[in-house]
Formats: sequence, structure tokens, C-alpha cells
Amino acid sequence: MKNAPNIIKNKKIVITGATGFLGSHLLPALIEEGYDIIVLKRSFSNTWRIQNAISQIKNYDIDKVSIQKIFNENKIGGIIHLATDYGRKNNNDIIQMSKANIELPTQLLYLGCKCRVVFFINTHTFLNSKYMLNSAMKNSFIEIAKYFTANFKVKFINMKLEHMYGEKDEYYKFIPFLIKNILEDKEIKTTNGEQKRDFIYVKDVVDAYLEVLDNLVKLDEGFIEFEIGTGNSISLRDLIKKIEEEINKKANIKWGVIPYKKNEIFDSKADIKKTKQYLGWSPKYDISDGLKKTIDWYKKFMEGKSQK
Repeated sequence: MKNAPNIIKNKKIVITGATGFLGSHLLPALIEEGYDIIVLKRSFSNTWRIQNAISQIKNYDIDKVSIQKIFNENKIGGIIHLATDYGRKNNNDIIQMSKANIELPTQLLYLGCKCRVVFFINTHTFLNSKYMLNSAMKNSFIEIAKYFTANFKVKFINMKLEHMYGEKDEYYKFIPFLIKNILEDKEIKTTNGEQKRDFIYVKDVVDAYLEVLDNLVKLDEGFIEFEIGTGNSISLRDLIKKIEEEINKKANIKWGVIPYKKNEIFDSKADIKKTKQYLGWSPKYDISDGLKKTIDWYKKFMEGKSQK
């Protein structure tokens, strides 16, 4: 966090997924904290979310440059892996998904260990392998990571995120989807909405990553996992009511049209005792504050789009 002691001697950090939702919030925070950032992206990555930060970072297109070359050219202190492939944009192309969710982080961890990076911060999910293909792949990488942490001197921090939301996310994500469709008076088909989720505002998640960096000296080498959420869950029905109240508009909901998934999770929430103990972190935003900021941003964003 700001004004924290500089405990990382080499502040050069490699980041994947910087052009995505979480990355676009974490990147400027890291720059403000004085970290020297190297962003790994693809030549066709859409950088609209991080336009204001482009001039302050070094970036490599990993579809054109080998990752080995990146490590050869830079003395890297640590790696933050945010990138994920949910499969939504490529019809669950298992080859493309495995490249992003297994091959890329494995290669980064391997090269990082060879080059003696201090840490590797991984971004994981609360979903289990039965729920989504990308979570099965992420769990596969965790098993690979445990091999490396058993055989190399590296601090591997696994950030197990609950349902994150906030500004600049994709419209296919649940909360942006609801906001957009309520604002546009569109019909929303959903389940009965009894599932409960732990919704965590993106700025709280960013603070958790910064606290990991500030507390690295306290963390032992090896594998450690932190659950990141509020520690409380809310039903999807109650969430929609809160969004309706904030927008001051009734949603056109068709409850029960979509059946529950075969392996539906009906209640998920983070256990943040360990996160508080090791990092001194706890969320600052409750669901009402986070939703207000998120809805205000989407309103302005959608208004700007409609005027073009």
C-alpha cells in the first residue's frame, strides 16, 4: 500500500492479463506504488482499459516474442499471473484455453524459477473443477505449481478469488449483464436465483494483491493460498433487488426459465481469517457501495457509447 516500506529489492514485475478487468485496475495501482512493470500481452490484445498506463510500462507481444527472450533481456523480481481464458470467446476451444490456463503460467513459473524470481502470484477461482472447464485447468496448474515450490526456492501465492465485480468488466459477466439489461429494459432470463455468492469489489481485490507484495518478507518460500472475498454471501435474488434499488428501475426478470446447473454451487463465500492474519487485509467496500460505483460507471460508459 502507499507509504509502505520497500521490501522488494527488485521491483521489476512481469504481469499477464493486464489488459483485462482485474489487470486494468491493478496495473495503475502498481505503477503508483513505484513498481517497474513488464506487461505480457498479444499483438491483437485490446488495450482500451489501460491506455493511460501504456507510456509508463514496457510490454511484449508474446505471440511474436519468445518468453525466454523476455527473461533474457530483463532481471525480473517477480511474476503476477492474472490472465485467464474462460472459453466464452472461442467456443471452449480446449487448445486455446489450455495455452492460457496451463501452458503460459507453467512456462512463466519454470523460467521464473530458473532465473530465481522471488515470487509468483497466481490468480485462481472459487469454482471447482466440476463447474467450469477453465477452473479444471486452473486446478491442474496448481498441481504443477506444487511441484515447482517443492523443488525450487520461490514464494508461490495463490489468490483464490470469489465473485469479483466492478468497473470495466465484460458484459457477459453477471453484474454488468444485469446492469446493462435493466438500463436497456431488456428481458432477463435466469434461474430461481437461490444461489448465494460472495461478491467482492475489484478495488478491494487490488488492495489484497498490494498487501501480498507489502508482506512478502513475512511469507515463507513454498505454496500459500489466500481466499479473497468479503466472507459473506448474498442470494442472486437479493443482489438483483439491490441493483434495482440503485438504478431505481424494475428488472424484467423471467425467474426459473434457466435450470440450475448439474453441479450448481448454492452457497459460496471466502474464509478470510488466514488473509487477515497474514496480510492484515479486509475488504473496505460493502455490496451497496461497490454496486453504486459500478452502476455509475456503466451508466456513463453506455451514455458515451450511445452518443458516438
